[in-house]
Amino acid sequence: ALAAAWTARPARPLTVVQGDGNLGVQGDGFELLFSYTEGGLSSLRVQGTEWIWRAPRPALWRASTDNDRGCKFERRAAAWMAADALVKADRTEVVEATPQRVVVRCHFALPPVAGAEAVLTYTVEDRGALTVEAAYHGVPGAPELPCFGVKFQTFAPVASVRWTGLSGETYPDRYKGGVFGCHEQTPHIEPHLVPQDCGLHVQTRQAVLQQRGPAGRTQAALTLQACGVPFAFSVLPNTAQELEAAQHLTELPATGRTSVTVLGAARGVGGIDSWGADVEDACRLRGEADHTAAFRIPLR
Repeated sequence: ALAAAWTARPARPLTVVQGDGNLGVQGDGFELLFSYTEGGLSSLRVQGTEWIWRAPRPALWRASTDNDRGCKFERRAAAWMAADALVKADRTEVVEATPQRVVVRCHFALPPVAGAEAVLTYTVEDRGALTVEAAYHGVPGAPELPCFGVKFQTFAPVASVRWTGLSGETYPDRYKGGVFGCHEQTPHIEPHLVPQDCGLHVQTRQAVLQQRGPAGRTQAALTLQACGVPFAFSVLPNTAQELEAAQHLTELPATGRTSVTVLGAARGVGGIDSWGADVEDACRLRGEADHTAAFRIPLR
């Protein structure tokens, strides 16, 4: 009953402040700041808790797995590692800014792959919701993608993540053992001999990031909801670049942040008949095709 009453609360008009370098949006219990120079959402404060360390970016790379190395995929797709690490917004435009809705669109050129582009669109609604949409526009001759979606790092570490979807670690070609339901775990890196991509969860309807106080109680939570189509996500203590650079778990830095990736498309892991066999065609991502990702964050 309390939840229904909260949802039924009338919308409060957004307060929008535009400056030379930033666009501020304030609503009922939330504050957002969009940076023109940084290219996107540079601050997301919900009920007094800051969630964003830096503006989100298109996710174009996952850390290489043993099987990627075995079939030499990381060499074929090396351009995406450079694009993912160095991507910057070329243009940020305010499409709409009214008391009812704010729409900000950021365009990212991907120099290592000539002609390729990614676009992130943020939509803030007065009823208390932020929708993030990502689109990749492919070009002829572009190499296969490891993944596509949105990535960001949290301002403070995430203590646990609870999601509605399949249990365990799942990938597009490794998910049939997953059980649908509500699951929870602490963000961690799997203890492989050499650090690699891990912790992906496909076919997810909702994920809740939780911060906890000294007593171990949840003091803040951020919910990521699917926009009709389920997404894949991972919540890890380190970025794909940090995992890629490490040869041992002990080399991974303790940053005090958590890396969150929400994907609309992900490559499989392969290794069907040997740990080195390439991924089946159905679980590959063509760089010449278009790909999208989207999720919604309730703000009150």
